Amino acid sequence: MQFSSNSINNVRNTLKYPTPFWVYESVVYEIFPDRFSIGKGKSVQDKASLYINRGGTIKEWNEKPVATGDWRSSQSFYGGDLWGVGEKLDYLKDLGVNCLYLTPIFSSPSNHKYDGADYFKVDSQFGGNRALTFLVSKLKRENMRLVLDGVFNHVSSQHKWFVKAKNGNRDAMSKFTMYESGHRGWWGAQSLPELNLEELEVRNYITQVIHKYLKMGIDGWRLDCGQDLGPVNNAFIASKVKSISTEKYVVSELWTYPEGWNMVDGIMNYHLRELILSYLNGELNEIGSALTSVFNDTPNIYGCWNMLDSHDSERIANVLPDKSLRKLAVVLQFTYPGVPVVYYGSEVGLEGGRDPECRDTMKWNEETWDTELREFYKKIIALRKTETALKIGAFEVLNTDPLVFLRKAPYMLDDIVVAINRSNARRVAAQIKDGRLLDRTRFVDLFTGEKFSLSAGLLKFDIPERGFRLLKPLNDTVRGYDQYKRIF
Repeated sequence: MQFSSNSINNVRNTLKYPTPFWVYESVVYEIFPDRFSIGKGKSVQDKASLYINRGGTIKEWNEKPVATGDWRSSQSFYGGDLWGVGEKLDYLKDLGVNCLYLTPIFSSPSNHKYDGADYFKVDSQFGGNRALTFLVSKLKRENMRLVLDGVFNHVSSQHKWFVKAKNGNRDAMSKFTMYESGHRGWWGAQSLPELNLEELEVRNYITQVIHKYLKMGIDGWRLDCGQDLGPVNNAFIASKVKSISTEKYVVSELWTYPEGWNMVDGIMNYHLRELILSYLNGELNEIGSALTSVFNDTPNIYGCWNMLDSHDSERIANVLPDKSLRKLAVVLQFTYPGVPVVYYGSEVGLEGGRDPECRDTMKWNEETWDTELREFYKKIIALRKTETALKIGAFEVLNTDPLVFLRKAPYMLDDIVVAINRSNARRVAAQIKDGRLLDRTRFVDLFTGEKFSLSAGLLKFDIPERGFRLLKPLNDTVRGYDQYKRIF
């Protein structure tokens, strides 16, 4: 039997690893370790030698990061570490998150650690391997997960391989692309020499790193520069992760349309971020068709990260200073298929422009918090974790302006209708496309408790100005009569 190129491509586009079960239940919290919390009762002054001895400068916790336009931004340290992360788990549990994503933690000359010098050592600035062991153990006791950042596209110019390569060692030179005038660096940065990922020794090195920390108890890897790794290396790394356990997770950093990257469990869905922000800023007139396309084109959508901000972007408070619109963005983030990711501090209104301003320190003085916003996050996090439709439901747009969509669950009374209104107060009639939902069924707003009735498949409700609805059907029995007794 012969196969056409189209049939082969179809197989390639549909094959994917099964999404680990716990991913559906997850709400992820991203932490930039140097800026989150200092543990063991210490200050950055107490740890000064860890930074100054490497040519860095130390900053006080409430001192704002400043863009210098050169290497100095990456050499400013605030003292956060993994001990501090572990000591703040009570805060994170109260918020409701159950999975942590840490930006790189391995030995490196910078504060961001995306220039790894030794991937087998957790940087002493973060507490070393002992601190990671402590954190993993504490997370497991709290039934929380941990995803680490794997930077496998490039290394630091201080990495032992590159030092040897610069000294003319031919075996080491084969691991990089060397020119007479220099070498290939990521986006031309000479301090970030790119690895030749096709070299067997490089692939073995990556495998050893992946396996070491998975066996220590971490639950997955986020792959930095996923587009630079390319589909082949994304697939290679995923295979090595899954060889340890198919319940380990792989998510890849992509700044593109998410179609065609289903060789990993999911991607960082920056495309969704751009859609949401453009829609709420008035730059995109209609978002429903775009959301439908992403859902239909992304087989691994339920494993993708739904993000509004990160260490690589302006904070959501800066992009959407109007808190009512910001809440609409958060509602979309938590109700669209995928895994919601909260960037540390966004839940209390932390502000920050482009890198390094978006990497400001977490504020632990509660008097500075937007407590109303934090309570809003707590409520929507709890709903995401308890409502079946928000975890695994299908996605179907019911109305485009205002946006109304259905998260259709296996059991009809678990369905959720989501409505987003970015303008004036509106009255909406939405056709609820689930024939299992019966006449007179009432829907309750999970935020306000207000109720609206379904009439022959049409649900009519009002939406406040710059407001939203999360509507779930109720089974109101009348004198013991259950109209859903034979419906499933």
